[in-house]
Amino acid sequence: MQLAQRRLVILSVCLAFMTLAAPLNAQTGTPALKRGDKHWLLPVPELDADPSIPTSADVLRYSWGDDVSSYWQIRTYLRALAESAPGLTKLVEYGKTYEGRSLYYLVISSEENIAKLEEIRIANQRLCDPSCSESEAGELIEKNPAVVWLAYAAHGNEISPSDAALVTAYHLLSDRREVTRQVLEDLVVIIDPLQNPDGRDRFVNVYRETRGIFQQSYARANEHTERWPSGRSNHYWFDMNRDWFRQSQQEVKAKAAAYLRWQPQMYVDAHEMGANSTYYFPPATDPKNPYLMPAQLEWFGKLGKHQAGWFDRYGFGYMTREVFDAFYPGYGSEWPTLQGGLGILWEQASARGAVIDRNDETQLTYHDGVRNHYISGLATLEFAGANREALLKQFRRAKMSAVQEGREGPVQHYFLMADRPERSRRLAEMLERNGIQVDRLMEGVSSNVTDVLTGKEVTRTIPAGSYHVSVGQPNSRLIRALLQRSVEMDEKFLRRQLERNQLRLPDEIYDVTAWSMPLAFDVRCYSAGKLDSLIVEPLKADEEGTDTKPLEAKVAYLIPGSDAALRMAATLIQNDIRLHVADQPFTLGGRKYGRGTLIAKCAENNSYLGSTLSESCAKFGAITIPTDTAYVESGAHMGGPDVRWIKPPKVLMVVHQPTNYSSGHTWHLFDQRLQYPTTRVKGQDFAAVDLSQFDTLVLPDGSYTAKNGFGEETAKRLSRWIRNGGTLVTLRGATRWATSPEVGLIKNRIVKREVPVVEKSTEKESDSESKTVKVTPDNVPGAFFRASVFEDHWVTFGYRPRLDVFYSGRIVLTPTQETEGRSLVRFAKRDSLLTSGFCWPTSLDLIAETPYVVYRSEGSGHVVAFTDDPNFRAMYPSLQRLFMNAVLFGAGH
Repeated sequence: MQLAQRRLVILSVCLAFMTLAAPLNAQTGTPALKRGDKHWLLPVPELDADPSIPTSADVLRYSWGDDVSSYWQIRTYLRALAESAPGLTKLVEYGKTYEGRSLYYLVISSEENIAKLEEIRIANQRLCDPSCSESEAGELIEKNPAVVWLAYAAHGNEISPSDAALVTAYHLLSDRREVTRQVLEDLVVIIDPLQNPDGRDRFVNVYRETRGIFQQSYARANEHTERWPSGRSNHYWFDMNRDWFRQSQQEVKAKAAAYLRWQPQMYVDAHEMGANSTYYFPPATDPKNPYLMPAQLEWFGKLGKHQAGWFDRYGFGYMTREVFDAFYPGYGSEWPTLQGGLGILWEQASARGAVIDRNDETQLTYHDGVRNHYISGLATLEFAGANREALLKQFRRAKMSAVQEGREGPVQHYFLMADRPERSRRLAEMLERNGIQVDRLMEGVSSNVTDVLTGKEVTRTIPAGSYHVSVGQPNSRLIRALLQRSVEMDEKFLRRQLERNQLRLPDEIYDVTAWSMPLAFDVRCYSAGKLDSLIVEPLKADEEGTDTKPLEAKVAYLIPGSDAALRMAATLIQNDIRLHVADQPFTLGGRKYGRGTLIAKCAENNSYLGSTLSESCAKFGAITIPTDTAYVESGAHMGGPDVRWIKPPKVLMVVHQPTNYSSGHTWHLFDQRLQYPTTRVKGQDFAAVDLSQFDTLVLPDGSYTAKNGFGEETAKRLSRWIRNGGTLVTLRGATRWATSPEVGLIKNRIVKREVPVVEKSTEKESDSESKTVKVTPDNVPGAFFRASVFEDHWVTFGYRPRLDVFYSGRIVLTPTQETEGRSLVRFAKRDSLLTSGFCWPTSLDLIAETPYVVYRSEGSGHVVAFTDDPNFRAMYPSLQRLFMNAVLFGAGH
């Protein structure tokens, strides 16, 4: 189609869509809608439906919005749609959940577009390629459709989006009017109806178990409440709308790969919020990520006005700008935007069932939520179709300007040091999963660089084998957002938060304020400006691992204590391989071995030990050195007191109440990272547990109280168990509980701050008496703090003297007295404490020089207490190593 003809068609599409919503009342000009109709607007009444396309009632035996569809019903209806319109659709399975449910998206477009779908996809990718000339890009933009991805229900208990996805798909496939056919010519629409099947079925099962034949609208009725941990999260209780760049969860990893395969111009992430809200669509509130382009913010404003027009037409309530920021790159709206597209968040008030009472004495129905998301879909597709060419041009500009900024800006290169091979490799692979090209440096280079961990300019020789990330690539904005030390929030926004804090008003910070990946992985990273040509090669997929040729030793095999070695040890000790660990460094055969070195003694293991270790090293990427002598030149002797047998820990972990959903992050670490078994028990059953069957207990973050079974008797029971050799590991809220005077498992106390309270006298205000009251510190909204590490302890194996600790919350402990334990990781002094992110000044004062990890011995056992959760979101490998050391080595010490 020629450009002039296409412009005429686009104009006609816009005009046609103006009347798509509903017939107008001749006298008032407002839609003549039957608002009392149960099926109002599902679908819109002017739809010219093709009877060959099945409705929800045809397949599922209920109409849209009449019931909350389960995963299996959603899958069934998707398949029915695809089978009924093979020329207009392509159903794609793009991944699986941890519980084995398949993830699908349905591609919908015109027959012509579906017939050449792969050609369109490749052309869309070509727009991202700097080697694509502007003339070639112009030709592609002229003839190709834009790609719009509608993704629904990343949170499983946010229920209306998925059923809205089904009616939206039906609308596109069944509507025979020219207005919809034109949309399918202009767009490739990708509909992912359910991003979190495991969580949704968790919700649906409880909802269907608890509802009766009469709908209950009372908000606290049984059918509106969920069992712990609710359906919001996935199998491991992760919030998948925070995992986009980290991609710790296999569902998110699959989704991100599918996204990058398509590179859509628009990506919608549809959610729900509280019942007393209305509807949210962009523009977002502050703070905004500084790497968002001004042009993208303008697009959000245009789209918001367009969507508001649709909602105004029907009288739907909505809001923009007041809530939901655009700062953290792990959201399903911000990650696509940093990729160069337009990431769009929708939030609909949730009925959490069929109908619910609201505070304003109105009722919200499930039908309302499905309808509103459906109408949002029509509005967005109308906007995208009418702006097809402009969206493609904007997308191309975003990608190419990113390349130019990366090549000309002050930071043009990042280097990741490979001195911690597994850690740096994991970070490099994570970047590649984000669509970022990573290379290996083939020859060393010397230059003035900035140390990302310290922020200082230094002169360094970057050795061959280091990882190299050129900023001059299409994802340069995401690169800088992830790799630089800190991404700053707007000063005006921060001043407002400080003012609100002074007035004791709640802050407006929605999520964490820091996420620097070099800090999170504790990988040395340097940034550099313009450099002469570098000799690099692409990262190889099979690079990790070593030769599987069987090793041979007469006395022992020595395994330097890397992260990979720790994971390997977790597997080996499950398979009856006896391992020891060196508490102190030693030198053998002229080679130095650090604390935490693993030792497999030949005399204590079978004759296949060499082959087993060789295969394990290849699998995990660890290093093993055979030795024919145990005679060390200095340091710990293999037969001495500083070499301990690693007793395979029998791990018990409390889940369910009183813990919170983040206990799943620790469960995920055991299952997916360490691959080590745990016995998980509900907190309500803890009193009945025979502790003698376990030697390691993990109490995740939560609210532990006497009322939920964690009173003085439980504390005494645990104290006896610890004295007999048990290792207790407490995280965040559990640490708060352990420090309480009536529990006393940790002798530190919780720090509080004093605030003034003014009580007016009965006479004059000037005579008022000033008093103070102690309150908990202000909540730290996720920041990195500098800390020092006590190296002479088995919990700190593998650590350097300095560490950047990600910390959130308000649990601050008093300094550790010498007679009461030891601070294994301690925060720095006030003037050097904050590394990245935002923290309240008063909180900085309180946190400075206090412990992050406290150790205390009792009898022959141990208590290791963290003031925050090192396993939070699986985002901080640098902190997870502390936790893994504690659980793997405690039983043998």
